Amino acid sequence: MKLGQVDLNLLVVLDALLREQNVTRASESLHMTQPATSTALARLRKVLGDPLLVKHGRHMQLTPRAEALIEPVRGVLATIEQTIVRPPGFDPARDSRVFALTASDYIGVVLIRPLLVGMASLAPHLRLDLGPISGRFLAALQRDEMDLVVLPDRIVAETDLRDCSRMPVIEDRFVGAVWKEHPAAGKRLTADVIAAHPYLAYQPVGGRSLVEDDLDAAAVLRRTEATASTFTTMPFMLAETDLITIIPERLGRRVAQAADIVLLDTDIELQPLRQSAYWHSRRDADPGHRWLREKLLAVAQCDGDGRTP
Repeated sequence: MKLGQVDLNLLVVLDALLREQNVTRASESLHMTQPATSTALARLRKVLGDPLLVKHGRHMQLTPRAEALIEPVRGVLATIEQTIVRPPGFDPARDSRVFALTASDYIGVVLIRPLLVGMASLAPHLRLDLGPISGRFLAALQRDEMDLVVLPDRIVAETDLRDCSRMPVIEDRFVGAVWKEHPAAGKRLTADVIAAHPYLAYQPVGGRSLVEDDLDAAAVLRRTEATASTFTTMPFMLAETDLITIIPERLGRRVAQAADIVLLDTDIELQPLRQSAYWHSRRDADPGHRWLREKLLAVAQCDGDGRTP
């Protein structure tokens, strides 16, 4: 097989098939019809001399040859995109571009929302696509499938993302939160105060709660009467109840008035919530990506009221 005999457009389809391991999902991600994607798969099988995707029960799985192609194909496409297709410079006032971000709902409120406010006038043709943190974020980052992922430092090991760059973006402390007419409103959050009231716990889907780990380590007793899987819903669950909870301060300050709550300083030793932005190192010198990182950091250096601390 000679390179001149290969339609390089097929590499885009191959990348989607390797990523999704499903013809239907691959066609949707490429905005192609399923028959067209199936035709492209048939051509790829002929060119590469391998079935690539094979039936395994009710699902499809990659062949060993396909598994071996994941990183090379992604690397080739990323190089083409960043050195040939994309202009060498970046003008936020004129250029059109879509940035794919992955972050928690908390980051969406405290960082991405104010970032969008600033971008509306500075970069009217840019778009941010924000997706939730899922179990495949490590693989997606290593394959350079997204622009930025913002994650708590405590859940990422140094060995997880060897090919990625990192930028600390936010440090937030945890505070108590109660309905403004709660008996504990105006008090400090202590172990005794938590034990005396029904507790709303943070319980993320498919993960562990760092703040709950710290409460366990401090031997703080809780009478859990409700749980929530996202930080942003928790303040709005407190009004007209005796529930008490713990949330990041920046989030609490942003929503306190709308949620009808007050925040309580805590005497309990809780580790701060430190989060960093991660991206594939191939994007280090990308001028558009660098501009986005700078704007995200500028937003992060402001406190919850938009002031620079």
